[in-house]
Amino acid sequence: AFKKERLNPEDAARWPSNWPEIAEMLNNQDRPVQIGSYPCGIFGTLRDLMGVEGSLLAFYDEPELVKDIMDYLTDYWIYLFERVCKDVKVDILHIWEDMSGKQGSLISPAHIREFMLPNYRKFKDLCDKYDIPVFMVDTDGNCEELIPIFAEAGVNLMLPFEVAAGCDVVALREKYPYMAMMGGIDKREIAKGKEAIDRELERISPLLNKPGYFPALDHLIPPEVSYEDYKYFVNRLIEMIKC
Repeated sequence: AFKKERLNPEDAARWPSNWPEIAEMLNNQDRPVQIGSYPCGIFGTLRDLMGVEGSLLAFYDEPELVKDIMDYLTDYWIYLFERVCKDVKVDILHIWEDMSGKQGSLISPAHIREFMLPNYRKFKDLCDKYDIPVFMVDTDGNCEELIPIFAEAGVNLMLPFEVAAGCDVVALREKYPYMAMMGGIDKREIAKGKEAIDRELERISPLLNKPGYFPALDHLIPPEVSYEDYKYFVNRLIEMIKC
């Protein structure tokens, strides 16, 4: 009853009445069109529903419930995504997970392959059907061990590679050349003034102007970053990219 009432993808109330106008606008704009992102995540949504500890224990205590949640939500999202894809040329499918900490993934590779990858392959089938070139995953923390696993399911871009969690995007791009990467610029350094910003940009400079890397901060901009420092960071990055 709950699924039928609250999670019915066919409910007309989920669709804007002016969808034809929205679709036309999206098709005529000169920037990428993305579907997904928060809260669309197979593990991420499970964690939000059950809490971190509850969701991790559920893999052992209630595995069938975990599978049901993940499978149903995947099919639910794909139904809605496909409605968009029929009318709009989509460039990016973005799945949000946030499933890593400083020590690595919150669940084992075996659990990822058993519970998550079958659904990731459904997303990849959607990408192939509608010629969506970018299939990306957003997961904070140290996500290195996830790179080859998600690549198995067709993911070709990951972010944000948090420096505080031990991610070195320069080394990771060299080690995993098949995975495009976004982020990896230490957000904490942007609050420390021009010299710190210059040092941080110099650190990631080997990746600039090379395919497979999108320069960006490794998470949301902290409140202690001043407008002047952020403006300097953006302008300096643009200068380095143009060189």
